[in-house]
Amino acid sequence: MRAPPVGSTRPSDLTPSGVLPSPISLAALSWTNFLVAMMQTGFGTFIAVNLTLAQWSRTDIGLALGVTGVTGILAQLPGGALVDATDRKRLAAGIAVLVVAAAAAIIAFWQSLPVVVAALVLQAASSAVLTPALAALALALVPQAMLAARLSLNVRYGALGTALAAAVIGLSGAFVSIRLSLLITAGFGLAAVFALRAINPRDLAEAHKITDHAAVRRPAPDLPWASRKSILASHDLLVFAACMVLFQLGNAGIMPLAAGSVIRQHGQSGDAVVAAAVIVSQLLAAAMSSPMGRMADTWGRRAVLLLGLLALPVKAGLFALGGPSELAVVYQAFDAVSAASMGLIVPLLVADITRKRGHFNLAMGFIGLAAGVGGAGGTVLAGVAADWFGVPFAFVTLTVIGLTAALLAWAMLPGPTPITR
Repeated sequence: MRAPPVGSTRPSDLTPSGVLPSPISLAALSWTNFLVAMMQTGFGTFIAVNLTLAQWSRTDIGLALGVTGVTGILAQLPGGALVDATDRKRLAAGIAVLVVAAAAAIIAFWQSLPVVVAALVLQAASSAVLTPALAALALALVPQAMLAARLSLNVRYGALGTALAAAVIGLSGAFVSIRLSLLITAGFGLAAVFALRAINPRDLAEAHKITDHAAVRRPAPDLPWASRKSILASHDLLVFAACMVLFQLGNAGIMPLAAGSVIRQHGQSGDAVVAAAVIVSQLLAAAMSSPMGRMADTWGRRAVLLLGLLALPVKAGLFALGGPSELAVVYQAFDAVSAASMGLIVPLLVADITRKRGHFNLAMGFIGLAAGVGGAGGTVLAGVAADWFGVPFAFVTLTVIGLTAALLAWAMLPGPTPITR
């Protein structure tokens, strides 16, 4: 994002401190999102693939990923509260990045079950701090009027980072070694720390002192729990959380089911199809990020949310129709719509909801908790439905869940105006 030229600025163009956004700090935040996304790509699906190639049993892989999932869920609220409690959000993000990078390096050299589980727990817990910290840095650097554009840049750089990392990690793991792919993942984290350091701390300090945005200010240490409880019990946040539970309940199981079908048809070479699906999805998400940001400002937050939610039942319905496994790459285009929408709308809606009362990071943790619960349930639901009734029935079930999430958002959230109540 380029700073507007001097003499052409409006009040909405200014940072909370009343000065132009620092181009260096804004560029550093973009590259931080890019490199963090590259680092995080080395976990998730690629960890499961790496452990499979390392001859782990399905039971051990399921145990490791299950413990990680539970940790990620339980860490969401404490992680958000921790970021809320400190003015040094850049430092919090940096420490979290280093821990995630260390987790990748640990798994590269020690692949016993206890060590891998411990490393994945560290990664999940640190990610619960990292996600709200990066969103808080965006809030600190730009005013509310520029937030949608700023967050759309975060989504673009994050999607491009994920796409590039999927190619690099997939190729290094397939043609060189699993250890190299994990060490590359750790290297992305170290690079992200240098990008974070380029964010000027003076920009953040001025924002904390002068901003009128309650979500950026650190809550007073003696603030009663009732104030935190009130934001977590707000109508709009609860409805949004319910939408995220349903969305992830329907979305989390799609790729594992699709990837399983691909691997069964193509064997180890099916990993390339899975990687291609991820790359195509992320490149499209990067292309969609700016239009999504403009849509959020012109058509309203709910329109962007509905677009992302409705992409889920379309994608699940297409998978239910079947066809060659290579179509997974095409179907994942709809995942790009959801990725661009959710990457933008989650911090944007939470910023709207918490603008007057603060506790932005705590609310982000609450939405992360809702998404985590839905995601954990979604993988189980998809697996059970596929085993008992067949893969097509499982996809139909996920389609219905996605439609329910969209209906809830349409009926219960405000329309074209930002949510600030």
